[in-house]
Amino acid sequence: MAYGFEFEKDGYHFVSVEKESGTSEITISKNGKVLKRFPFPSYKIWNIPAHAEDIIAGLEKENDSGLLIAGSDGLGGNYFG
Repeated sequence: MAYGFEFEKDGYHFVSVEKESGTSEITISKNGKVLKRFPFPSYKIWNIPAHAEDIIAGLEKENDSGLLIAGSDGLGGNYFG
């Protein structure tokens, strides 16, 4: 099991752990409570910290808009879509 990243931003804790070849598990928590846990392609994990502000803004609005930005392939497709 390999960690891709672990960081905190604005009270949110983000962790990426590689689970199997090519797939990582992303966990987002706040105050010790897991808000989101989901599989994500390992090659795209760096989109999560790059869009942490977008993800937090979406979570605070109770939607996945920031995750959709992080999952975008830039060509109209999306990992989450």
